[in-house]
Amino acid sequence: MQTFFSHGKLLITGEYVVLDGALSLAVPTKHGQRMEVEFQENLGRDNTLTWYSIDSEGETWYREEFLLDESPPERQSQGELGIKISQHTTDYCNTNSVSSKLCEILNKASELNPDFLQNGSFTVRTTLDFPNDWGLGSSSTLICNIAKWAEVDAFELSAASFGGSGYDIAVGMLGGDVLYRNPYMWEGYVYRPSFAHKLYFVHLNQKQNSREGIATYKTKPKNTKAIVQISELTEQWIACEDIDALQLLIVEHEKAISSIVDLPTVKEKYFVDYPYAIKSLGAWGGDFILAVGDENTPQYFHDKGYETVLSYAELIK
Repeated sequence: MQTFFSHGKLLITGEYVVLDGALSLAVPTKHGQRMEVEFQENLGRDNTLTWYSIDSEGETWYREEFLLDESPPERQSQGELGIKISQHTTDYCNTNSVSSKLCEILNKASELNPDFLQNGSFTVRTTLDFPNDWGLGSSSTLICNIAKWAEVDAFELSAASFGGSGYDIAVGMLGGDVLYRNPYMWEGYVYRPSFAHKLYFVHLNQKQNSREGIATYKTKPKNTKAIVQISELTEQWIACEDIDALQLLIVEHEKAISSIVDLPTVKEKYFVDYPYAIKSLGAWGGDFILAVGDENTPQYFHDKGYETVLSYAELIK
């Protein structure tokens, strides 16, 4: 059996403008997705791929079996895939969105590595160890695990399936903090703020569709000034050693992104009476926010109906 694990992620700075190459800070979460792969040699039967997806509660929410159709050698020599994935049920791959996307990803991986999914049958079990609505990267961790299994470029695999800036792929493949601009300009980083004990992550009780946010942002003209501003704020953020100075950076960052996406900041919308700075993370409107705070912070958010309040040490790897 082969086992793979990829960490989830949070984009601390640079939401939206990371799509245009702004320097951004992203960190891995302790939570992620595990994938186990069992292989059985060809025993004269049709080769199959059986897939199970299991949620953080241990429930199997998706199961499907696919045929692995091996192209004849003469067709492979003409550049066709060595393996094409189809479902047992006729055309089902075209009518079920989960199966269709999975077929798309695995076929792309087979195109990138013709030795992938050859000479036998496979049983795959993927398990999330965080609730899917947390927005920590159920898709990106899946892409990273498949890329590790297939031994292919995860950025290329992601671009051909889910798209996006790729920062989540960098975090998932590295398993560490990253300073990110694009798939060709990023580096590992060690972000260990001395004031981490004053940082909290609060889930807003709703899942934000990041792909919808990306699509909306891409309809707007490229804002070169904002790219420079957010890049500078990221550099100031990683150099910051004072929690009061960080709060000023948070306020400035929130104002900048608010003007770009034409949305109120999360503090203006929900927490105007909160005494410290609050910052949205990722696509605005859902998932986690970052709150500067103290020992009373969890109770403040609990009283407002937000039950998931995690300290930096609890969530970040």
